[in-house]
Amino acid sequence: MQANQTLPDAAKDTIRSKFDRAESSDPIVLWWDDGSYLEDIIEQACADLGVELKVAEKTPLELRADPVDGEQVWYVPHVKKREDAEGDYDWFRDIEHTGGEVEMSIEDLTVHAFGRGQLDAWELKTATQADDPAKRREIVRILHDQLTGGQLPTLEQLRTQIVTGGYTDPVAFVLENGWGDIKDSLNTIEQMQDLLTSEGVDAVASEDEPVGIVAATRRWAVAEWLIHAGADAEHFPIEFRAETAGAHDLPELKSLLNNTTSSDLLADRYLGEAIWPNVIADVDDPWELADCIVDSALERRLWEEWHASFDAGDYEECLARAEERYDALLGSEDFRGTYRGAYGPDSPWTQTWEQAADIARLAHQLETWDESATDDVVSLYADPDDGTWQIDNAVLNLVVAGEPESDLPDDHPATAALDDLRTQLQSEYIEYLEDLGDLVTETVEAGAPFVDEDHSYQFFTKESAGLESGQTVALFVIDALRLDLARRLADELRDYVATLPADAPEFAIDEDVWLGTLPSETEFGKAALTPGEIQMFDVSLVDGELQPLRNNRRVTTNRRESLLNGDGWTVTREEDDGWQSTRVAYFKNDIDDIGEKELSDLEAMLARRVDSLAEFIGTKLEQGEWDQAYVLTDHGFVLLPDNASPEKISRPPETSDSGRRWVAGKDVDEDSPGVILDSSTRLGYLDANVSVLASPLKRFKKQGLGDARFYHGGLLPQEFVLDFISITQG
Repeated sequence: MQANQTLPDAAKDTIRSKFDRAESSDPIVLWWDDGSYLEDIIEQACADLGVELKVAEKTPLELRADPVDGEQVWYVPHVKKREDAEGDYDWFRDIEHTGGEVEMSIEDLTVHAFGRGQLDAWELKTATQADDPAKRREIVRILHDQLTGGQLPTLEQLRTQIVTGGYTDPVAFVLENGWGDIKDSLNTIEQMQDLLTSEGVDAVASEDEPVGIVAATRRWAVAEWLIHAGADAEHFPIEFRAETAGAHDLPELKSLLNNTTSSDLLADRYLGEAIWPNVIADVDDPWELADCIVDSALERRLWEEWHASFDAGDYEECLARAEERYDALLGSEDFRGTYRGAYGPDSPWTQTWEQAADIARLAHQLETWDESATDDVVSLYADPDDGTWQIDNAVLNLVVAGEPESDLPDDHPATAALDDLRTQLQSEYIEYLEDLGDLVTETVEAGAPFVDEDHSYQFFTKESAGLESGQTVALFVIDALRLDLARRLADELRDYVATLPADAPEFAIDEDVWLGTLPSETEFGKAALTPGEIQMFDVSLVDGELQPLRNNRRVTTNRRESLLNGDGWTVTREEDDGWQSTRVAYFKNDIDDIGEKELSDLEAMLARRVDSLAEFIGTKLEQGEWDQAYVLTDHGFVLLPDNASPEKISRPPETSDSGRRWVAGKDVDEDSPGVILDSSTRLGYLDANVSVLASPLKRFKKQGLGDARFYHGGLLPQEFVLDFISITQG
């Protein structure tokens, strides 16, 4: 039964009826209100009626002061007779003939809002009576809020709110709060049973204790979602066979997840306990129920079947299944960025399936990367859509994601399986790096595979149009920005500029593949990224030492800066100094520093560094007036898993100069470890015999350097295939 009118309208009808029956031409209605809860209601009613209102501030006697003519309402904010007060407040017997007297509280007026003579409405008044002042204030707040707004409530909704302390849905209240703060009196228990059974929860009819009512309601709700997802209702006891009206109806638990702020608690409660294990065991295909995100019996069976498929090598199916379950646990994102209908992205239940998807995707990539034989190692690695650089990115993401299963119950199958899968994939990653190194060796020995590629020493010549003196240009030269990190940075920069105000400049962000100088180390890479014509750059042996040269002069750090200054660039290593120039070259070495120091949590630090770079570069674009900007790097790096065991090998005797991943000398030849780079490779700038290592697990001994995981200078694509980012305004 729905309310017929609001409280102000009910008050107007009451006052009007008293006026209409009055014998006086200037009637007065005296309204006694127990508790002073109706003052604003009476005030609105009088305003709508256009009648005078007087409110007793201290004593009813003051209402006699300053008499006025016409219809009036006198409002006294307490009961007519109070045992705790001296005297009798019944000083208005003459009003019986001049207007009328009303003794009505907000609870009484609520009955009138539903219509006179309604037995259920009078029962509601009984339910609302409370001796506890705090409880009564809460009830009054509910009545006031619900019966003064635009949408009038039903009697059941009011009853539910009063019993549960504000909920309109008794099922949602129990599912989220259990019994909560509800009294466990026999009367209240019976009311809750009535409210729940009226919502179809027949399972509580036989329960006479709060704990039993809560348990039955929760089991009923899990059964409802399972049935909604496709489970056969006949498998459940008859009192738990919730009826669903169709696919567009939401199960109570899913509806609750659309509105709750405690989704993490609900996840642990409804996925952490096996509710219907026997029913789940009888389901032929549990993946038909994957949209149901309650009952740990279902969660366990889904995970065990996924793991069995992984062990069988069905990685594509594993990926599809994990993504399906992840999407169900994630829910849908609204325009505020809030997730509804499930547990959201921060829940360990969601993150565990997200990692399962990442593991399946990586396993598939590791298994299939070499199915298409090619001698184009650069494209094989750097292709934006299908390149194996995504394997490096996936491995880094896998490590950064950590161990989400550690926050799940100990008996969740993922707690025993995921760590083994991560270890297995990192071992396979090392095998992939070794195979990739073998492929590079084969292609170099078969010809000159890098001749037609863009090399970093050609940058200033090939990009001369974007570097011409009439434009404002910023160079961001970031040491050791490996290709996967550079692509992540480019995506984050696109996201950044997309959020700029409408009146801000527009920026186009493009990426191009370039090759670093071989050996791929800072000394040679930074020297290549300095102004000068292509033919002016060489890497040569000078007195037994391999040196980068411009115009036959060695390019040291000071000379590199001098060359840049001479070409009109302001060189800076500070985030706030030097940026007033129209041509700025910013150099930062911290990625290499992070890796060389062999810091713990290295993968997470690299990911955070990309985030900070995106923020820094984006801010400079927003604050400055740059026509053009470039993000460049000198080399990439190899990053081995923690469990890798690289081998330190000895340098050949004919070596005259060397690093960790290369040796050089006049007599270095194909018998040296690694791949020989000489005149036959036709690199154009290399005027020396250099043997470069392609195996990820080998490097030459170099005292004083901790390089168990992070190093560069070799011939793996991770070390020398680079991504340069160009940013153009307009």
